[in-house]
Amino acid sequence: MISLTPVLDHLRTKPSDFTHAWFRDFGMAAEFAQIDPKALPVPAIWLIRASDKSDSVDTEGRAEDMDLAFDAVIAIENIRTQRAGETDDVLLDYRHAVRKALQGWEVAADVKPIKFKGGRVMEYTATDIYWADRYRFNALITNYLPDPGPYDSLNYIGAPAL
Repeated sequence: MISLTPVLDHLRTKPSDFTHAWFRDFGMAAEFAQIDPKALPVPAIWLIRASDKSDSVDTEGRAEDMDLAFDAVIAIENIRTQRAGETDDVLLDYRHAVRKALQGWEVAADVKPIKFKGGRVMEYTATDIYWADRYRFNALITNYLPDPGPYDSLNYIGAPAL
């Protein structure tokens, strides 16, 4: 399979033309599951694996053409502003910056470029806004090990059978 760690590392660098504070917290699904919304260092971003689809291309099962997807979950502070819609515009700025960093970028050699597939609201609260954008890419996975030899016997080392 393919690790999303290079994608997360790619997002750590703040774009030079981005005017807001860059993400203070980066993580994957495990870190996202452990967040404490009351102590969240926003803005933050997490990558969460989504559906995988396989179109096997190798009759021996050691290569698969995989369609891989992940969500980039962005959290920002929902601050009170003087102009209506200003916080939503800030969220849009973050979404555009992440999309520009990821769209067309290749995770590794022989991996198709990442494509933006749309987004959805996760939650708007009085203090935070959570948004998830879906990204997808295709890769030929060839790092499977060969199947072990056929089963031929069982060596039991425990207590003797009664």
